[in-house]
Amino acid sequence: MLNVNRRILISAPHESVRSYLRDLGEIVHYEPKVDSIAISPAGESAEASGRFLGIPWRGTFSFQFAPDGGYRGVMLSGPLKHMECRVMLRPVNGGTMLEHAEEYKLPLFLRPLRPLVRRWLNHTLETELDVIKERAEALNRRLQLQVLEA
Repeated sequence: MLNVNRRILISAPHESVRSYLRDLGEIVHYEPKVDSIAISPAGESAEASGRFLGIPWRGTFSFQFAPDGGYRGVMLSGPLKHMECRVMLRPVNGGTMLEHAEEYKLPLFLRPLRPLVRRWLNHTLETELDVIKERAEALNRRLQLQVLEA
């Protein structure tokens, strides 16, 4: 099993970050491995496609929202035997701490490339967190402006 995880402090209240993450359609904006996503009407599953190390993939995911405002996504069908992501939120002084963890069971042909895959996944996770931070903080600014204009 290959695990990667990162944390980032977002300068926005917990509720703004939670609101941003609740829109699973935003995944295409912050997840570098996803090019398109179609969310089921109930919002608990999704069909997604993209590129993993430049290799096209397509899969079905289930999503469960957590009480803390994050979520857990698990690949139900796709190219990997196991892929899971977890996003956890915690209010802290100055904003919200977001922790993101991903777990992969790599196919045999990728196992010799494990160090390269780990570096690539670490890079995509850093990019993902930077985008979530930027977009959640922008959402918070828009919400604050709406309150001031009301």
